[in-house]
Formats: sequence, structure tokens, C-alpha cells
Amino acid sequence: MLNYPSNTLMKQCWLMLVLAFTLLSSFALHSEPHLAAKNNLKCAACHVNPNGGGMRNDFGRIYGQAVLPAKPSSFDSSKMAQLSPFLAIGADARFNALIQKSEQQNDQTSKSFEISSSQLYFNFVLPDSGISLYIDQQVAPGTAINREAFVMYQMAQGDFIKAGKIYLPYGLRIEDDSAFIRQATGMNFDNSDNGVELGLNYERSTINLYMANGTSQSSNDDNNFLYGVRAEHLFERFRIGTSALINDSENKVTMLNLYASSQLGDLTLLAEVDYLRLSDANAFNQQDITQLVSLAEINYQWRQGWNVKLSAEYFDPDRAVAQDQQTRYSLVAEYIPISNIQLRLGLRTQRDIPQKPQRNTQLLFLQSHFYF
Repeated sequence: MLNYPSNTLMKQCWLMLVLAFTLLSSFALHSEPHLAAKNNLKCAACHVNPNGGGMRNDFGRIYGQAVLPAKPSSFDSSKMAQLSPFLAIGADARFNALIQKSEQQNDQTSKSFEISSSQLYFNFVLPDSGISLYIDQQVAPGTAINREAFVMYQMAQGDFIKAGKIYLPYGLRIEDDSAFIRQATGMNFDNSDNGVELGLNYERSTINLYMANGTSQSSNDDNNFLYGVRAEHLFERFRIGTSALINDSENKVTMLNLYASSQLGDLTLLAEVDYLRLSDANAFNQQDITQLVSLAEINYQWRQGWNVKLSAEYFDPDRAVAQDQQTRYSLVAEYIPISNIQLRLGLRTQRDIPQKPQRNTQLLFLQSHFYF
């Protein structure tokens, strides 16, 4: 038996613990719009939720198992997920190792491990009825939080009605909740709302109409609601969509956006531009604030199992104030060596105004992602 030095043994123990944790905490890929764009598919093709994100359906599981990885496995993940004719399950977990440097006077650097997200999904279906109950439950980090819980009636032609706690359909549903387009609008995976939604599905078009409490943007006052619409159309090699939302509360919020994607050989292009108008009724001068936020992303998938993502972001928090813009650039390499396991290595730099050096940061991260 070999005698290892204590520090080497400790490193190996930590490595084994991290690997064991991620394997045991694994299991449904977050929404990745570039995959839908690459294959010219709607979100409903792969996800139980027609708007994308969360639990995958049978086709989505097969795609994630057989098409995405460099080395597909032979087992049938659909059989694992389908517990009975009435109940299917899924899950998702991401574990990060982070190194972040802030450009303050002392150039602070922080290193950490974190559970980025861990969710469980349940879908209860009443046979021959078109009615289902869908639950998306976050189990980590922190305390358990219900992200989605809705009843949906799905018609034969793909139209649907759902009511409950839902993610409001707005723009591109990219995986990165920290993106400017998801933080500024509040339309991210950490921010759902109670409401109702009608989805109209055509051969190449989708229209979503919804009404909600508006708690995703401001406090609900029980008298005013949030109203929104999203429309999307698929062409042969690209798609274009638009969203509009009004949160009719005391502090009124109006949001408009335009988004698009295109497939050019091995390149998949995504872009979104958002315009926000924020009205504060309690402000002294009652002047509206207008914001502009955008994202442009290029994905290069030159071989099975590999993808490189380059993105550029822009955020102007108040268009009436000069030189207060923020920018962020990211370069991420994604590798799926075998089914249900994704590794991501990313470098990200964010720039704010000179008066806020603590927000001028560089981030290096390694992420293990296990999905089922």
C-alpha cells in the first residue's frame, strides 16, 4: 500500500467528494435556444412546458441522450423518466467552481465552489383528457422553492391553456439568468408569477397571451395586473419574434423586445434587444426612466459533443444619463463527453462605469452539468 503525503491525500479526497456529489445530485437540460434554432424547432418539440425550459419530453430526452453527446449511451432514458402511464419525472443540477477578480484598489480575488441550481420536475397526466399538472421544484441552493406549478389543458392541434405559477413567455429563454436581458427585464428562471396563459400554435408560428399578478416586476396590489403577448415565426433558416408587456401597477412597467436566431452552417446566431420604460408614481419629478438592453450570441458546433459560445451584452440603465452603460463579454466552451453529462469552461469580463470599480470583474468558471 502506498503512503501518500497528507496534502495529496486531502486533494484526492476533495476531488472524490466533488465528483460523488455531482453524480448523486444530477439529472433535464436547461433551456438552450441555440439548439432549437440549430434544428429549426419550437421549444415544445423538446420540453413538457411548451415555452421551453425545465422538464424534457420523450423527444427531448432522446435528443439529449443520443444526439448531443460525443459518445451516446445505449440505455433508454425515457423508460427511466416514465414511472407510470400517469407520472414522469426529471431533474437538473449544476455545480460551479469560480474564480472572480474585482478591479478595486486591492484587486480582490475570490475563489469558491457553489451549487448553481438543482431542480426536480414532475408531470402528472390524466390519460385521454389533455390535462396535466406540472411541477418544477428547486431543491438547492438554499431552501426548497417552487418555481412552477400549473395545470395545463393541451388541445389536439397544440394550442394550450394553463393556470398557476408560471414563467411568463418573454424573449429568448437562455440558460444564463445573470445575462443583462434576463436581469433587467426580470424574466429569468428565478422569477415566476401567478397567472393564466393561452398558447396558440400554428405550423410555423406561436402566439402567447397571458395575464398575471405582476409580482415579478413590482408588489401586487390586487387591483392591477400584468398583461403580455409574445409572437414567434419560423422561416426556413431563421426565426424572428417579439414580446410586449405592461405591468399596470402603481409603478408602471412597459417592456418591448425583438429577438431573432439564424443557422449558418455550423454557426448558430442569437440576438435580442429590449426597451423598458419604468414609471415611478412616487418620484418627486415623476420622470420616466427608459432602459435599453441587448445580447448577441454566436454558437459554433463543429462536431458532435462540442460547442463554443461567444456572447456580447449591453445595458443602459438610464438613457437620460450619459456614460452609465455596462458591457459584458463571455467565451464558453461546452463539452458533452457522454449522455447526460455536460462540462462547461467559461471566461467572462464585465465593465461598469469608472466610479464603480467593484463591478469591473473578470470571472473564470468551470461547471459540471448533469441532466436527466
